[in-house]
Amino acid sequence: MKNTYKIFTLITSVLFVFSCSDLEEDRSGILSLENLQSEGDLVAALVPVYKRLQYSYRNPHFMRTNTFGSDDITTWWGGNKAPLRVFDSFNYGNGENGDINWLDYDWKGFWKLIYHANSLVEGLKTSTAPDQLKAVADGEARFLRAFAYLQLVREHGNMPIILDGMTPTGEEERATVLENYKHIEADLLIAEANLPAPGSTSSVGRASAAAAKTLLADLYLTWAGWPVKDTSKNTLAASKAKEVIDMGYHSLLPIDELWLLKNANSRESIFSVQFSKEEDQRNGHPAATSFHMARGWSDMYPELQFFKDFPEGPRKDATFVTDIPNRGFSGGAIITKNPPTIEWSVSQRFHPMYGKFTASEDLTVVGRTMGYRAIEIYRYAEVLLIYAEAKAASGGLDATALSALNQVKRRAAGLDPNTPNATVDVTTATVQDIIDEKGWELAAEHKRWFDLVRTETLESAILKRDPTEQVPLVRQPGKAQYISPIPAEAIATSKLVQNPQGFKIQ
Repeated sequence: MKNTYKIFTLITSVLFVFSCSDLEEDRSGILSLENLQSEGDLVAALVPVYKRLQYSYRNPHFMRTNTFGSDDITTWWGGNKAPLRVFDSFNYGNGENGDINWLDYDWKGFWKLIYHANSLVEGLKTSTAPDQLKAVADGEARFLRAFAYLQLVREHGNMPIILDGMTPTGEEERATVLENYKHIEADLLIAEANLPAPGSTSSVGRASAAAAKTLLADLYLTWAGWPVKDTSKNTLAASKAKEVIDMGYHSLLPIDELWLLKNANSRESIFSVQFSKEEDQRNGHPAATSFHMARGWSDMYPELQFFKDFPEGPRKDATFVTDIPNRGFSGGAIITKNPPTIEWSVSQRFHPMYGKFTASEDLTVVGRTMGYRAIEIYRYAEVLLIYAEAKAASGGLDATALSALNQVKRRAAGLDPNTPNATVDVTTATVQDIIDEKGWELAAEHKRWFDLVRTETLESAILKRDPTEQVPLVRQPGKAQYISPIPAEAIATSKLVQNPQGFKIQ
């Protein structure tokens, strides 16, 4: 697979902005990855890798299709949401439904990202650019490759290891989950050593050493849980999270400011996917999380029990919309109807909406609500909670770990996160307490499913499901539902063995 298709067609004017034009658009220049000479060459070669990530994240319902079984999201019982309902109802587990629409969206997106990253890593070996610049570019490619691989493994189980080119042969076979974890770790150890400190460059949206350490901490926390269950990795997860904390760069925003457009790339953001109104790079989260009556698509909204269990306070107010906008479309513009809002329980979908994604919505572009805000893949709040959980799981929930947890809890209450407050602070916490806190803090941010699976608490969470939910369960989930089928096309065109037969842990 080496030396295959090692050119990218690129816009020649791209230098330091990673929210430019889509990969599918026409290109005016061609750059060989065997002749990378300047900083401009390296940045241009990175663009397709970052763009693949943006492509995956711009339509959250497509990307999250196979994680709709999580208790923080559900979908509309009608319309074109049948693919989402397959996973929301746990109608899979023995290889069936691998051919449904949207299942291959993130599969193809992440594999294309991996192939682009592979070719860049190879091309850098013969590059004549300065060594320091090559090291940073190599670190970014490896970080993005590691992230894509971890997502694929967490969703579909063990993956073939393809690290040397853009085009698979079809002869590849699945490695084990443990082998995947090891090559992801190897990439990230190189990335954290080569990437710059957060805030040390002006390039918004590019990976930093803090991002690599955070992804490592996430990997180790996953490694400690199902399916490998190497609990010694909890110590490593805590260590990496603490390294990010000790950098002293990242911090928590006030909860009522967190989701504003102007704060998309604040110091709370560790790594985010970029979008741009000027270049019409649209973020589909507002439309996906809004009801049709609010000029959205009713793709995803909170399950009732999750909403009811969510602690009252400023964070809940910032997370959800309970008075649903009542809008129409007339004269080429979105209009407000009378009454302007309808209380959620008697609204069109009988659920609240996720306000964290609609707080920055733009109603002026098309006939549907749209967004241009960057989407955080990792926030500092998650680092604090990873640290607290990993310390608790390894038997070392000390004052520092409790402080990390309490910072998140204070901010959730609308308080200064760095000022102790006896009415909010806890003096002890179980692993489950911290997982619950993480679920609330990161609600609908594509985190909850992975936490429920690795901690083997999916079953107990779904047992609490409100019986009035409109999407009926096909079955109560078990281990067979922890991983989703591999898309049928991938099975048909390769030697990959479908789940569950092809699932191998170690």
